[in-house]
Amino acid sequence: MFIKNYLPELYNYTRKSKFIMTFGPSYTYWVETLLEYPIRLFDIEGLPDTIPEHEPDLISYIRGYAPIVKLSDGSWIAAAESNMFGLTDYYDLFTSLNFTTPLHFGKRTIGKTAFVIRNNSLKNSLMPKIERYAAMLSHTDISLICELVNLRESDVMEVLAKNQKAGAEAYLADRYEGKIATLVNQGFSMIRHNFTAQKSQHENSHIWTLRSNILAAYLEEIGIKKTNDKREREIVSEVMADNPMLKLNIRDMHKCRQHDWDLFNERTGYNVKVLCNVDYDEDGTVQDNRAIEGGESDDQTDPAQRDV
Repeated sequence: MFIKNYLPELYNYTRKSKFIMTFGPSYTYWVETLLEYPIRLFDIEGLPDTIPEHEPDLISYIRGYAPIVKLSDGSWIAAAESNMFGLTDYYDLFTSLNFTTPLHFGKRTIGKTAFVIRNNSLKNSLMPKIERYAAMLSHTDISLICELVNLRESDVMEVLAKNQKAGAEAYLADRYEGKIATLVNQGFSMIRHNFTAQKSQHENSHIWTLRSNILAAYLEEIGIKKTNDKREREIVSEVMADNPMLKLNIRDMHKCRQHDWDLFNERTGYNVKVLCNVDYDEDGTVQDNRAIEGGESDDQTDPAQRDV
């Protein structure tokens, strides 16, 4: 479900143009798409039957934390709308929270009838990061579309009056959509064609590479390495050198989730486990389970039964 349907009062996007590839619709698309990637980072097992598996992570990505609250009938739910309060020695710790859902609302005590599942150590959401990368990717989309359209352009139209301008723009709009159109030159209106220099594919490929690099940078910030590109004269160990740094964020997210669910397990008797879909070891480095070239096989076969 898209954010605009899940929390319409917070994310009420409007179309700015009839063309889908203008900035507004493109930005909306990328916000939704970039949110899909972190949803796949973790699997949660052992949740109460009343909590869908994706809900705690979805809420924590948007708000920075997901409140798990106990209802009067004894069931547990993940509340999308909430605020925390209560004085403690620290500004980011609270004792109580208010929550609302389409069916319920109330006040709960954190650690007893409510538990807070943090997105990371600072309870920060992913939305500021997603929105910034969505803006950059939207601009590359627009630039790429403009460049692709410009590759079809061989002339610039010049007119002398507004009625001529309307006809020329209608013709260009059809050409933008890839339609076959004819420009009607009524009454010898002197629509002039200024031919442009020959286009090339270089800028097109440059924008596409930039788009791919921006997307890869976003994935790396949440702990996913999109590709293992190897540049000329670069050895594999140099390509893999930044992998420990890539794991810092996702390791923190995994640690916070499991710690908070462990508190929930202790007080409620459940056995909720968070499984991370990106492998890392205790040092935060990459787990490489592939056989090393030239290594010996260890298939637990009796040596006497092996073929000589």
